Amino acid sequence: MTKMRADIAATAMAFFVSLCVVVTTASAVTNGFQAFTLESARRQEAMRNPRDVAPLRVQTLDQGERTLGDFRGQWILVNFIYTRCETLCVSMGSVFARLQQRLTSEIAAQKLGLLSVSFDPEHDGPMQLAAYRARHVKSASGWILGRPAPEDLPEWLDRFGVVVIPDEWGGFAHNAAIHVVAPDGRLRAILDPEDIESAVGMVQRAANE
Repeated sequence: MTKMRADIAATAMAFFVSLCVVVTTASAVTNGFQAFTLESARRQEAMRNPRDVAPLRVQTLDQGERTLGDFRGQWILVNFIYTRCETLCVSMGSVFARLQQRLTSEIAAQKLGLLSVSFDPEHDGPMQLAAYRARHVKSASGWILGRPAPEDLPEWLDRFGVVVIPDEWGGFAHNAAIHVVAPDGRLRAILDPEDIESAVGMVQRAANE
């Protein structure tokens, strides 16, 4: 039985590294039996206890240093990337390009912003961030890219519950999700990367209230 559990744990970690999803058993590592993966536990926690992320600072590509508090009054959809990634981060770029297209009116009305945060600030400078965005969209409208200072990065990862693990190829395994920050500066929801409809619906309903 012990060997079987060890094999299951090893398989789960390999799955995390390849797909950036951490899978484990419910009773061992989650809040009771309500969640069956670390990721679903993280998402439930965001809904139960929305964290204040307003104080977090980021050096943006287009607007200098900002805090998430500077966006109060707007919804912010946040993802975490590193520009050397050729798998999930490319997919997340495509997701944000689609969100930019679907939410053009809300962006123009300054009710919404998109923010991609690099957790690899040592490698991702302005040139790399600009090239990443240019791979996916022609217009930068509403889509901000940035990187925290290295000393601020741990707080970003902690408040958003993002796990970043160096892999054997010089890259990283990490959570892939759409993080929804409400106008009050709190992390209100975490959605699957492909769940564009939920993200669009949440923002549009709030914008029309």
